[in-house]
Amino acid sequence: MKSGKVSLVALVAAILAPLALAPNVMAWGPERPTYTMNQPANHATFNSITDNAGVGDERDFVRIVEKNTGNTYTSDLELEAGKQYEVYIYYHNDASATYNDSAHNNVGVARDVRLSSYFPHELAKGEEGQVSGKISSINTDPLVVWDEAFVTAKEAMTLHYVEGSAKIYNKYNASGTVLSTNLFSEQGTFLGLAKLNGIILGCDEYSGHVVYTLQTVATDGPEPTPDPTPDPKPVEPEIPTELPKTGPVEIVFAIVIVCLVIAGIVYWNRTHKAVKKATKKAKGKKR
Repeated sequence: MKSGKVSLVALVAAILAPLALAPNVMAWGPERPTYTMNQPANHATFNSITDNAGVGDERDFVRIVEKNTGNTYTSDLELEAGKQYEVYIYYHNDASATYNDSAHNNVGVARDVRLSSYFPHELAKGEEGQVSGKISSINTDPLVVWDEAFVTAKEAMTLHYVEGSAKIYNKYNASGTVLSTNLFSEQGTFLGLAKLNGIILGCDEYSGHVVYTLQTVATDGPEPTPDPTPDPKPVEPEIPTELPKTGPVEIVFAIVIVCLVIAGIVYWNRTHKAVKKATKKAKGKKR
């Protein structure tokens, strides 16, 4: 009975062990057979080689870096507002080139290959999010592989795709082509070699990567600073503190002016009557 209990504890521990791993350890999926550069797959399959000279374990194929810093791409990064970050997504059909020809029924050729990606559009301060990549095909095993890079916001922010920045790079004519924004949809956008037609042959010669840029913008801006200069108050009319002086001289001067005005009126009135009377007499004589 004791040994039975020990076995049960061991079984539970084995089941829970993967759940105890750090989130970024299990960011990729699904679980799948792995290969090496010296022993590639005998069928079309994506990103399952563990000793790639360029990227290491291909299952970790989504990475991010602050743009134009020269830093190394990583799977875990803290983001700051007001900066640009470049997302890197690697793809490689791990089939041996041997299986690309008709003699092997072209089982090494992946068809209808699409890439889709997702990034969080808003993060609160300290919040963790995932930037993901998903590669799908109609004839690979497995049909879909995915991976995530983890980002943490140093401050509250929004994330925005920089239009036209998503490009594919490989050794063929499609290199440098701007990808459709279907990249950010569930269906994804086609990858390719000379053309973006969804066909990727097996072997590292036909591998490549996609990059695109994200712009971060702070959502918690500083509070507006009050204007230190208050609005000016309306100017009120001044009220005199004392009435004009009206001493004896001023009174006499005012009386003189009034008398002159009255005399002028009387003079005008008398003159007007005299002129009228003279005019009337002149008319009488004429008759």
